[in-house]
Amino acid sequence: PGIEAVLGNFNIATWRIPVDGQGIDVKEGILRCPGARVAFVTPSHQYPLGMPLSMPRRTSLLSWARNNNAWVVEDDYDSELRYAGYPFPSLQGLDPSRVVYLGTMSKMLFSSLRLGYAIVPEPLIDAFAGARAMIDRHSPTPDQHVLASYMREGLFEAQVRRIRGAYSERRGALIKAIEQELPSWSTLQPSDQGMHLVLWLPLGIDDVKIADEAGKVRLVVRPISPMFANPPARFGLMLGFGGFTPGELQAAVRRLKDVLDASVGAIRGPLSKPEHLAAEA
Repeated sequence: PGIEAVLGNFNIATWRIPVDGQGIDVKEGILRCPGARVAFVTPSHQYPLGMPLSMPRRTSLLSWARNNNAWVVEDDYDSELRYAGYPFPSLQGLDPSRVVYLGTMSKMLFSSLRLGYAIVPEPLIDAFAGARAMIDRHSPTPDQHVLASYMREGLFEAQVRRIRGAYSERRGALIKAIEQELPSWSTLQPSDQGMHLVLWLPLGIDDVKIADEAGKVRLVVRPISPMFANPPARFGLMLGFGGFTPGELQAAVRRLKDVLDASVGAIRGPLSKPEHLAAEA
């Protein structure tokens, strides 16, 4: 995603590290790039598969940072949108001295607000404040004051509860529609968080082509295979549910079924499941 473009613009070398059901493979990351200075991770909700970073790997990642005088950048997007179980503690909460924590208000309020924030270790405050001033000297001060008042009055927490309830209903509607309309395609990547699900396709089915065909009937789905760092890629689709009613999701899945049937007919194969998918590091 965008972080690679930003770092690449400054000629900073990056490595992608495999992920599995427990999130980023910390041991593999250390083996691949032992001299790394920063790890960029999305521990609450790995993009695009959606699994959280397990507690043992959180402690392992922080131990690496402490032992190597390195930093961890924790992009905690979608952390509020957990629909089952208890959330893991943030990396920043476990070790504030080694973690730069990034968050945004866009998904909980509205995207045009354009307010994000960073919680940084004390030694980095001046560097971050200076960089912020050079990038944009005119922060939206009135918006920040309104948001601060909104949070002090407890309205933000109430908004999070409302949003979580609405998205949970939509997520359930999408899962139900897939199980009803796509029983032979319905291998979903387990995820209890976020605003999208991943539907795995049979091996050999071109997810990029499926996404293109879906666009012709006004369906926007994102293929998984281009997100792999190295071949062979796995094939699947990202299905978002955040901006749609349960009825709209049901209708969309029916149209997706028509696209799949028209593209591959009666061909079925072993369903594609992830072994490793590259994550940013």
